[in-house]
Amino acid sequence: MKKNLPKIIIITLIVAVIGFVVYALSRPESSVNTTNTNRPKVEADVAKLSQGNFLGPEDAKVTLSEFGDYQCPACAQYHKVLKENILPKYDGKIKFVFLNYPLPQIHDNAQSAAQAAEASALQGKFWQMHDILYERQKEWEKLKDPKGKLESYAREIGINVDQYKQDYASQKVIDIINNQAALGDAFKLEGTPSFFVNGVQVDTKSGSSSIEQAIDKALAQ
Repeated sequence: MKKNLPKIIIITLIVAVIGFVVYALSRPESSVNTTNTNRPKVEADVAKLSQGNFLGPEDAKVTLSEFGDYQCPACAQYHKVLKENILPKYDGKIKFVFLNYPLPQIHDNAQSAAQAAEASALQGKFWQMHDILYERQKEWEKLKDPKGKLESYAREIGINVDQYKQDYASQKVIDIINNQAALGDAFKLEGTPSFFVNGVQVDTKSGSSSIEQAIDKALAQ
């Protein structure tokens, strides 16, 4: 029996390899890897800080840009401050741009949430999904697979869910996210949220008042 043992091991390995090859060939290849977060190398172009989903006048004198991660607790807190205080205070005076900067290394569902937001944007409902993702963060942040919950939000905001599913998994949506995140990398962001006013990064260590001070200064110039 001991003499035949090496042959048995070799035969077992060959069978296992053949089985794996057959499985790999028969398994449908996904058209898009939705977990792919490979980011291109881009320049730290200030003009691109104005290119994304936005609120307010497109040609406003002052642009407030945010790099955010939907699973980031601090981002959710700033979302509330922005929505309830800062944006109403400067209504009609500033352009607010949101740029995706998911951190999948620490937030498992951040990429999925970003894809949900950008898929909704293709049907004109970015801000509705954006608000839900932050305001109901605790509903989906720890789910093993958040896609079902995110789809329920898509239904709630009244978009075509079949189209949403296609867009969610599309390379177009993933490229939008990766290009925005790459821009954040180029600006050497230390974390989220990160804010810029007219291309100048705001130091928010002292809180949201720093954002208002930066906006006031830019408006006065």
